Formats: sequence, structure tokens, C-alpha cells
Amino acid sequence: MKTKQISISEFKAHCTEEIRTLEKGGFAIELTRHGKRVALITPVSPETDSGMKSWLGSCRDTVKYGEKYQHDGPAWNEKDWEPNKKSCFHRINLQIY
Repeated sequence: MKTKQISISEFKAHCTEEIRTLEKGGFAIELTRHGKRVALITPVSPETDSGMKSWLGSCRDTVKYGEKYQHDGPAWNEKDWEPNKKSCFHRINLQIY
């Protein structure tokens, strides 16, 4: 696949046109910053697109709930909220605000 190399600032100014050209032309866009490659933008291949469509929803109706499951009950026990001495947050003394 051919590659077109452009700077990030040029891509930022003309991104819509560059994406349209990428869709039509079948080439990749290589973004550079100060002459160094930082990203590669490639068109989506048809097999990747169709694979994703078949994957989405593939697990539909595969989950079975046990008899004890209550759809309107709490998702967890209150004791699950107690501090866990072995948790990673306790070991590194992380405070979440």
C-alpha cells in the first residue's frame, strides 16, 4: 500500500480532504512531527468491517441466570463496600477524590 507523508499541522488544516482522499485512493497517511513519524492512518479493509459486524451481537441470548438471581435486587452485598486490606488502593495509599 502506498503511503502519503504529511505533517500534523498540515493534516489538522486539511483533515476532511485527506480522509476523503484516503477513502477513495487506497493509500495510507503517515503523520509526522518535525520529520519523525508519529502515526499511521489506514483505510478500513472490507474484511475487517464485515468481521466487526458479525462479532457485534454474537453473544446475544447466551447468558443464563440462576434461580437465585433477582433482577430487582441489589447488585452486590453491603459488606462488599468494606475496605479490603489486600486491595491495591490500600497498598499504595491512593486517595480518590
